[in-house]
Amino acid sequence: MAEIRSIYTDKRKDDSRRRTGYVEGTAVRKLQTSGNPAERRERRRRPEVRHAGHAKPRNLGLGYVLFLTAACGLTLWVCAGYLQLQADNTAKVKNIAALESQLSDLKTENDDEYNRVVTSVDLEEIRDIAINELGMVYAQEDQVVLYDSEGSDYVRQYADIPEEESGLKDLLGTISR
Repeated sequence: MAEIRSIYTDKRKDDSRRRTGYVEGTAVRKLQTSGNPAERRERRRRPEVRHAGHAKPRNLGLGYVLFLTAACGLTLWVCAGYLQLQADNTAKVKNIAALESQLSDLKTENDDEYNRVVTSVDLEEIRDIAINELGMVYAQEDQVVLYDSEGSDYVRQYADIPEEESGLKDLLGTISR
């Protein structure tokens, strides 16, 4: 059990005494600092509300109540906005996943259709129609001109190629076979 001891010290010359106390043990009681008995009676009739070890008065000012209300309202508004953004983000992620799945399906379908078209072409039939119906003939070796291309994969012909070989050498510069 805790024991309260009082120590009277004389620190002033006017012989007034100040009372200080200390407690030995773990049970500490609140000291009465007011010497006015009317104040003590008033405190007993209107005790302070205690919550988690802190004293909290019952009467709060109007400004404080309005501030707390505004702070709570602002906090709720920010939380609701955050939840709305989170829901929008989730919906967009799901939409992106659905579009990616649709794109993958379309690519697969396109590749399948391309392969079907490529395999359906009969090159032998095309050669036969070109030779027999349209009069195509294969080029002879002296009709083929080879040259080095500089970065382009196609050629534009701006003039007729001359018939004689010397004129062709002058036009192209070098001939390689």
